[in-house]
Amino acid sequence: MLRLIIALPFLILLVVFVLFNETPQAMVLPGYSWQSSPGVVALIAAVLFFLVGALVVWFSELQQRRRARRAEQQVRALEIQVTELRAQLAQSVAQHVTHQGSIPSLATGTSTGLPPAAY
Repeated sequence: MLRLIIALPFLILLVVFVLFNETPQAMVLPGYSWQSSPGVVALIAAVLFFLVGALVVWFSELQQRRRARRAEQQVRALEIQVTELRAQLAQSVAQHVTHQGSIPSLATGTSTGLPPAAY
């Protein structure tokens, strides 16, 4: 919405310029000349610059999509790793329970033999 608010005055000025500059003029570029109204030339230039801007935005969006895709792949890999680590933790807790009988609570102050993160 903000982009529209910013672009709308420029579009209105461009249309007004095109409407008030209908008289054909000699347009000269190195090696090429033609007759056209300045309004049409301004309109063509605006369309060309719009297309160039759209391409720049599209390419930057492609880079962001690639980055997001890589981040999603990394998240999936980390989720798999977390699942594997939880399974290992559950297995080691189960083995400890079978050897010790039960896991003492933290309130008793006795150690379970597991690292602190396993509590």
